Amino acid sequence: MALNNIIEIFLFINPLGANSFDAEETIEAFSKERDERVKISFVPLLNFNSVKKQLLNEKAVQTSIENRNKMYTDSFNASLAFAAASMQGKKKARKFLMTLQKNIIENNNTFSKSLVLKSAQAAKLDIEMFEEDFNSDLVKTAFTKDQKLAQEMSVQDTPACVLFTGNGEEYGYRIDSIISKQLLHGLCSNNSLTSEMSEIKNKYKFQTV
Repeated sequence: MALNNIIEIFLFINPLGANSFDAEETIEAFSKERDERVKISFVPLLNFNSVKKQLLNEKAVQTSIENRNKMYTDSFNASLAFAAASMQGKKKARKFLMTLQKNIIENNNTFSKSLVLKSAQAAKLDIEMFEEDFNSDLVKTAFTKDQKLAQEMSVQDTPACVLFTGNGEEYGYRIDSIISKQLLHGLCSNNSLTSEMSEIKNKYKFQTV
């Protein structure tokens, strides 16, 4: 739950998905436009839906079982790498992941261990510590916790965002459609509501258990 003057965002992502990468850039840009402190958590979510959507988005890729399995394995390893990077701080981990994604999505590189290490170096991670953490049970536990968090917040697809505004509300907002800065700013507004904004807030309202 967010405290006053702190906006808290949980962004559920497919770590190698282009749409998730776009959502991450939107969240990062949004955070820079707020006066409040914005606490961001990227949460890798891996399931049949997210992998299927990734394959459909990448129309050039054949949707064979072999390709689905490879994509799942690559995304799983990217999730573990992100968890390992997170041991050295959330900001460094986000920089690592977005560097890795840019190399794959924009520069058309293939996911590989060498690309992971190159991205880790760019994010100024301690490489020895990163490799040690990557192979630890701790990151597998972190990945499992992320999947449970998605379940608790009723998130089944990526990208999706759960936002707590810091306006003292006892609920948050869950966006599982297009994530835009305009929508995020609107949900964080505590000015007198127009009927349109009131309807939008009610549409995305998410009650924590």
